[in-house]
Amino acid sequence: MKLNRIFFAAAMLLLTVVFAQTLTAADKVSAERQRLIDYALSLKGTPYVYSGKTPESGFDCSGFVSYAASHAVNVQIPPTSQAIYTHRNVKLIEEDEREPGDLMFFKTTGTGKVSHVGIYLGKYNGKGKFHGKRLFIHAASDGPETGVIISAIDEKYWQSHFCGYGRILPPTK
Repeated sequence: MKLNRIFFAAAMLLLTVVFAQTLTAADKVSAERQRLIDYALSLKGTPYVYSGKTPESGFDCSGFVSYAASHAVNVQIPPTSQAIYTHRNVKLIEEDEREPGDLMFFKTTGTGKVSHVGIYLGKYNGKGKFHGKRLFIHAASDGPETGVIISAIDEKYWQSHFCGYGRILPPTK
């Protein structure tokens, strides 16, 4: 069991290093934003659990984002997608302002309200299925993969449900 945890931690560290080295030059970010991204990536693989708020119990999307923000950069936001979207600590921004470490919001349920949130990672220039794609990390409840995963914004599903970006950290520039 301990060996599995060590292997998992080493794999996450490697993923973080590889990902950080393959961001485009325009996607380089402040140390604070990088801490948030690195911490979020360290939680990759945590199972999805509805209303989950910790790595031990599992995460839903908003629990994941709230936990990562709190533990990585000491930013307190509520653990529901709609509440994060409207929270005083979240500044809604335009696409041309976004940078890695900003939040992404989606309307996935047909209620007209924000129902999903993730953390924008930037454009990936490494090899494999994500080459050249803009990525985000989130806790997915359905689809080919579940739990804390990385997805491409360019996927048709995410494009069709996207509703905006939010900022919880000062911009890098």
